[in-house]
Amino acid sequence: MEEYSQHSLSTLLCGEDESCFNHFQDECLNFNFSPISDFDSEYIRMLIRKETIFQSKCSVQIEGSWRKRRDAVNWILDRRLHFGFHCRTAYISLFYLDRFLSRRSIDKEESWAMRLLSIACLSLAAKMEENEAPSLFEYDAEEYSFHGDVIQRMELLVLNTLEWKMSCITPFTYLNYFASLFCSEFRLNRAVELILAIMAEINVTDHRPSVVAAAAVLAAGRDQNLTNNMLEMKIDDVPSWGPVEREQTLFCYSLLQEIGRSKSNDDWMKSSSRKRRLECIDGDQDCPPPKTPKQ
Repeated sequence: MEEYSQHSLSTLLCGEDESCFNHFQDECLNFNFSPISDFDSEYIRMLIRKETIFQSKCSVQIEGSWRKRRDAVNWILDRRLHFGFHCRTAYISLFYLDRFLSRRSIDKEESWAMRLLSIACLSLAAKMEENEAPSLFEYDAEEYSFHGDVIQRMELLVLNTLEWKMSCITPFTYLNYFASLFCSEFRLNRAVELILAIMAEINVTDHRPSVVAAAAVLAAGRDQNLTNNMLEMKIDDVPSWGPVEREQTLFCYSLLQEIGRSKSNDDWMKSSSRKRRLECIDGDQDCPPPKTPKQ
């Protein structure tokens, strides 16, 4: 374990699995939503109008840190499972992280810097969203050990960088609305899974949460034979949306479809591997001998 309490914050400037859906009691069922009330519809439309896209002025910095950002996403999702956080807490923490990276850069050669930033963003998100937020020493950083005062100073740096604007709407807020609007029969757990998966592929500050939610509902639908015209007709039903939102939704939908196919292939490979191992156990003569560690 390395100690990084001696580092000044100024030096920073330059596996999800099925268990994550346990809190959805009907995760394996189709969800047929009845039309939502006019009051709910107006509330959602108000949220859509209030959505703000934090356009990245320093996108090169984020792109340069993309591999470390992906590691940060994986760590955040792992800690979400460990603490039992809501899915929206993970999304909000990454929203903070991407906003921070769009305004400041960190030392890309120091992996501990991204980990410290991840801890600070997740801790802040938990304080905003969870009934009980863990104490700072509970955020196990594995290969690194950060003193509580260092994490607190990083939290303050994040707060100041984001100008203390910590309110955030997440895609999960819109799932019911779009399911009702699109008259979609979809798998809620699949939509949630896709939203969590796309976090690793996009800068979340560049994509409106409502757009991500709409794409996730469509991608998680039972009808996977929707043509572009059919998709556009559904998207055009969203009040106040225009060509820009339609294009962004189609982009996210296409990306989610690709993610879904990739996950299906991975699941098939894992299933085939397990089947192969069972065949070997049953005495298949063509199975290769098991590997043994070198002496």
